Amino acid sequence: MELKKNYLVAALLAAALVGCGGDDDDDNDDNTGVVTPPPVVEPEPTLPSFVSCTGDVCTLSGTIDEDYELTADKKWLLDGFVQVGAGNAKAMTAAEVQAIKDSGVTLSIQPGTDIRGLDDGVLLVTRGSKLMAEGTAAQPITFSSDLDDNYDGLGEWGGVIIQGFAPQYGAGNTGACFDGNADGICNVQGEGGDGVGFYAGNNKADNSGVIKYVRIAEAGKVAGPNNEVNGLTLQGVGHGTTVEYVQVHNNLDDAVEWFGGTVNAKYLVLTGNDDDDIDFDTGYQGNIQYAIVRKDAVKAGPSGSNDPRGIEANSSDEDYVPQTEGALANITIVGSAVSDGQPGMRLRGSLTTRIYNTAVLNFVDCVRIDDSDHDQDEATDKIPSDVTLTNVIGACTDGFYAKRDADTVNGTVGANTVDLDAAAALVGAPAGTVNAWQPVDNGSGFAFDNTDYIGAVAPGTAESAAWWAGWTIPGSLEGIETQGE
Repeated sequence: MELKKNYLVAALLAAALVGCGGDDDDDNDDNTGVVTPPPVVEPEPTLPSFVSCTGDVCTLSGTIDEDYELTADKKWLLDGFVQVGAGNAKAMTAAEVQAIKDSGVTLSIQPGTDIRGLDDGVLLVTRGSKLMAEGTAAQPITFSSDLDDNYDGLGEWGGVIIQGFAPQYGAGNTGACFDGNADGICNVQGEGGDGVGFYAGNNKADNSGVIKYVRIAEAGKVAGPNNEVNGLTLQGVGHGTTVEYVQVHNNLDDAVEWFGGTVNAKYLVLTGNDDDDIDFDTGYQGNIQYAIVRKDAVKAGPSGSNDPRGIEANSSDEDYVPQTEGALANITIVGSAVSDGQPGMRLRGSLTTRIYNTAVLNFVDCVRIDDSDHDQDEATDKIPSDVTLTNVIGACTDGFYAKRDADTVNGTVGANTVDLDAAAALVGAPAGTVNAWQPVDNGSGFAFDNTDYIGAVAPGTAESAAWWAGWTIPGSLEGIETQGE
């Protein structure tokens, strides 16, 4: 009887095992006893508060308060003042300055990314934060208006403003903004609208990131009288920042303006801009090499009170800042009817400027140099500027100089012709030897390329091999000789 009971227990256990996972002929071919769970569906990532997306279109607004990247697979819209970081707040103590630096964020932009400004759109990168916008010749980064895809608008959105902790010098020769403050505290109200806030500091080597192979088009919306947004505004930006291969096209105000700071720049294409193209003041101390300036060849005149010059440097009257110093080389400046009687360069007031291997064409005067009325009193003596021109030639209808000649002249300097067909030969012409290139000593160690030609591109350069080829806005350089051929 005991043996039969044991057999019965074994049979019951076998039946239980079959019921739990054995082959029960229910067409389930998995004999492992493992049940496969359904696939896990990952939830959509939560967007930060400053981003909203509909499909492939994303809108940026408010303050970007964390590291973020704009990707090339989406179109990005700028709605109002889009602020990177909070460094434009007033800092009154060293601890507050350090807090701004510690809380800085980085906005990165992938090559080929398309960013569109709405009517009031502005990108403002505040001090302590960075913009890492490094495109390529094949995939430039483009900022433009959202109204169309033609790049032919003017003043349809704000522009790009970069702020840093580099020095700015006050009007009236009041010195660096941090003078008299042991902690280097500096708060300069920025131009460009109520939302711009404050910039500057005491760090010449400050780094605001990289702007390379970037195009900025159709910007320059006016914020108020004498308070405009430039295509690219550099406020107290330090020489740790890279600005290379940048085009500003069809800007209602200046193309690029430096307010103090020490950031150098190379390879600029400035086309169709309605006011000045290269503008520096308030103690800017830096260097620029290789730039093409082309005024609008069709427009009959400038907008409003604009006075479009290729280069404007200012240290006079209420803007008397003798610390302003710029050295520029290999610039091609071509005017048109939109230049409206302006000189190709206006070097105004008590500043130091050295210009090398440069051509100015199709303005009324090629160069105008003014001494400084430092106290706004016509009865007092003027303070001279310090202008050196080395291998600077031009073709302008009323001659080469207005007001007065340069302080120092080297090499071939002066007007060769007023015939523009013949003047094309000036661009790329052999320049002879520059005995002593003198960059501005701003602490960056910048050195000019020792070129032996006049203008922005070496003579004989094939169009496909020119440094501006492939990444600039198509058609924006038509009608300008840039190669000396």
